[in-house]
Amino acid sequence: MPHRPQILQSNHVANLLRDNLADLDHEELRGIFLRPDHSLITAEMLTKGTLNATLIDARTVLRHSLLNNAAKVIVAHNHPSGNPMPGQYDIEQTRKVRAACLMLDIPLVDHVILADDSFYSFAEETRYNY
Repeated sequence: MPHRPQILQSNHVANLLRDNLADLDHEELRGIFLRPDHSLITAEMLTKGTLNATLIDARTVLRHSLLNNAAKVIVAHNHPSGNPMPGQYDIEQTRKVRAACLMLDIPLVDHVILADDSFYSFAEETRYNY
């Protein structure tokens, strides 16, 4: 049986996605789909955006979660600007995705924003109040 890495912390998310998102000149939203024990099912690109924005859509996150039979989900996107701090849109959409995921009993574990060598974790920085 193949080894399935566990995604237990935001730095695991950063390590998993950094190489794929590091040199992009546009934002992309990725979904990380997990089993109940936080082992990785798959990570997929969900949306491709522009220089300073990408769509963060609850329907897209939930559709991919259901198709992958995920017990939990993490979303992540990059900021090509180099600043990992979330904008107001990031905050509002994260709240909407989290609420929609809770309705289907697929917890949104975190939303991580990667930028250069740093990242922002909603779960860590907001103490799950997002």
